[in-house]
Amino acid sequence: MPVPPDTSRKAPADWDDPAAWGPTKTFLYLTLTALLVGAALVALALLIFAPQRPERLLGPGLVAAVALVGAGLVQAGRIVSARWFLASGVWAAFTLVATFTGGVRAPVALGYPLLIIMCGWQIGDRAALLAAGATVLAVIGLAMAEMNQWLPGAPLYLPAMHASVLMVVCFLGAAMVVLLVKAYRNKLRQLHRSREDLRRHSGEVESSRATLQRAQSVARVGSWTFDLITNQLELSDETRRIFDIPEVRQGDMAAYLKRVYEGDREPLQAAWAAALRGADFDHEHRIVDGAQVRWIRQKAEFEAGPDGAPIRVLGIAQDITERKQADERIAELAFYDQLSGLPNRTLLLDRLKQVMAAGERDASYSALLFLDLDNFKTLNDTLGHDMGDLLLQQVANRLMGCVRAGDTVARLGGDEFVVMLAGLGTGEAPAAMAAETVGEKILGALNQPYQIGSHDHRSTPSIGITLFGGGRVEPIEEPLKRADLAMYQSKAAGRNTLRFFDPKMQATVSDRAALETGLRAALVREELVLHFQPLVTGAGALTGAEALVRWQHPERGLVSPCEFISLAEDTGLILPLGRWVMERACTQLTLWAAQPALTHLTMAVNVSARQFRQPDFVEQVLAVIARSGADPRRLQLELTESLLVTNVEDIIAKMTALQAHGVGFALDDFGTGYSSLSYLGRLPLDQLKIDRSFVMGIETNPHAVAICAATISLAHSLGLKVVAEGVETAAQRDLLHLGHGCNYLQGYLFSRPLPLEQFEAFVQSR
Repeated sequence: MPVPPDTSRKAPADWDDPAAWGPTKTFLYLTLTALLVGAALVALALLIFAPQRPERLLGPGLVAAVALVGAGLVQAGRIVSARWFLASGVWAAFTLVATFTGGVRAPVALGYPLLIIMCGWQIGDRAALLAAGATVLAVIGLAMAEMNQWLPGAPLYLPAMHASVLMVVCFLGAAMVVLLVKAYRNKLRQLHRSREDLRRHSGEVESSRATLQRAQSVARVGSWTFDLITNQLELSDETRRIFDIPEVRQGDMAAYLKRVYEGDREPLQAAWAAALRGADFDHEHRIVDGAQVRWIRQKAEFEAGPDGAPIRVLGIAQDITERKQADERIAELAFYDQLSGLPNRTLLLDRLKQVMAAGERDASYSALLFLDLDNFKTLNDTLGHDMGDLLLQQVANRLMGCVRAGDTVARLGGDEFVVMLAGLGTGEAPAAMAAETVGEKILGALNQPYQIGSHDHRSTPSIGITLFGGGRVEPIEEPLKRADLAMYQSKAAGRNTLRFFDPKMQATVSDRAALETGLRAALVREELVLHFQPLVTGAGALTGAEALVRWQHPERGLVSPCEFISLAEDTGLILPLGRWVMERACTQLTLWAAQPALTHLTMAVNVSARQFRQPDFVEQVLAVIARSGADPRRLQLELTESLLVTNVEDIIAKMTALQAHGVGFALDDFGTGYSSLSYLGRLPLDQLKIDRSFVMGIETNPHAVAICAATISLAHSLGLKVVAEGVETAAQRDLLHLGHGCNYLQGYLFSRPLPLEQFEAFVQSR
């Protein structure tokens, strides 16, 4: 990581550079020579002209001593120590000379500035300031001492001595100036070289920067730096182009998020947060550039501070849109059919493998539908392959419109298509019916005319169906083989049809389809009839009848409702069927009202949950009553407990509205459901009907006796009448009526459900 700049003062360039000591040694040797010559001349003059004052030899002696010690330091290579020693030692010697040699105080004082210059050049500005300060103090001290006559008297006026001192000072000054000029020129040359080096390096840096920018632009890779301490962001030119930020931007991370696709912002922030915790940051996301969406890949590395915590992020941003588009194109070529845009065999097998694995885990069934267009070769031969391709594209579009979003429609090649229906439930028969429903839908869609260029064309498919899954483990190719075989069975059956691979399943589906078709026709051809089962009191008196629908099939004879009621529920036929029963029952009540022997009878009609949940059910019933002229007090609607699973408030409202017109209600098959007890007290009921499953075991099963007894007791406590269904023996009758007070009984002991004529004769005979 970058090292913070050192702001402390630096010594001159030659301070620690031995290669730069040559001029310094020259200067020091000249200085030492001048000091020794000057000291010798001063000492000689004092000995000749003032021998009576030997103490005055102290100054020259000190100067000579300083010079000799300094020469020893220079000779030993201790240049730094020699500088400091000469600067301080000469200054002290001059001061002593000025102190004890009054006659040369003024000339000696001229040496102080030279010493200050030397200190500044050789040692540094601090040493120069220190020498200047000490000189000021020394001059002031000398002046005060001389004013108070504390210093020795002035020596004899000796021009030779004065001249020698001045010569020494001038020599030192001249030598100093020469060396300073040379040093200044050297400094100028060094500065010029440094400036040229800086200019050259700046050019190289600018060239490198331009090269880097060109490389980033070509590679579509930009760089960025984010300071986690200052929250500052720096972007390269290419990064600004990638994120469409035209100006230099410095700011927080919101600058990055500005162009990020909204759906990718949260994953990007999560990846960034993970990176701050130590994870690698290598993330791909989309950015919005006007109407265009581009893919960006970002990678980053963190720089840590002294404490190990991240302080800076260095990252790159790369435009990978073309690579993503290439990947998508490769995937499209590898997994999708180019003509129709549907998944090809490779992708179909991959999805089939996943669905089969799910079917093994949860025992759910799925289905494969194998389609082959009938007589497709004739179209290619007559109109050309271009027209055939147009037909295949239209077939693909119609197939996509026949399936759910999670299903797969694939083209294997030629005119062969496969539809995979996933997750059809855990029941084999319902799964087969669901697959058959989709197959019929496909048949209907593909039988519609096609517009092929300027031609109207009709094409039909042959469809083979097979189920797979349900916990069964098998090779991945097996379902395709079975569906293919079933498709050939469809071809053999005359084309434009569908066939199941399993013959038993095919028979079941065919029978159910035929039953549905026949039931629809029965409603139109009036093949449905009502049978009536008597309802008697415990004493045996006939009080009413339950209307039960039967189908008088022209070929099969009388068909039990057990065979077609569940089909009617699944297909929605229960609604017109229920309306038909209601109309006939109310009409019959009106006819019975005109016959004295039958006028007292009530009519019980079963109502399905789907029928009752119709929003206008109340209006339908009242309209039927009005049209038929039936007495609503003689009409009893029987509801099952399954109706009470949802939306109980709506059920209560509808029951209350009909009850206000006199219609009664009975809860059928009581005890077989699971929710009626919680609403029993709120429902406007008149009767409870005990299911036949409890009545059948009442003679031998004490639990059945207990259930029946509890139900009767509960109903009576709520003010309801009780009807027991499935009474077949006198013992059951006596136990229910005499033993527990059951109000009404119904079952084969009294009569089977009878056609209208037989029922009326049964009533007349009692």
